[in-house]
Amino acid sequence: MKDLIKNILKEESEEIDQKVYNFLRRRYEINEINIEGGSKFKEIYFKVGDEYYGVSMWDNKKRQVRRILNMLIENNVTEPMSIFTNENDPYRQKVVRTIKKFLYEVM
Repeated sequence: MKDLIKNILKEESEEIDQKVYNFLRRRYEINEINIEGGSKFKEIYFKVGDEYYGVSMWDNKKRQVRRILNMLIENNVTEPMSIFTNENDPYRQKVVRTIKKFLYEVM
């Protein structure tokens, strides 16, 4: 129990990359579609320049994070990094944490 509390406090006190977070918050739009039975389907779109990038709620979390991370790298918002490797890289972890926080708040 004590270790669980330490982990929760550590996660809440860890910083996010404010530049990435602001970039995502300024450029997203949500498209909601009502499906029979009261269900809703959500998609998030990002307009960056003339390009559109989309993430669906039907994608799993890893794919959502990968697609957003790829968008950030392509548009020079973050430093170039490998999408699939370097999971122990602190900068990559910070960016992924920021993306996950954004998705949690929006979805």
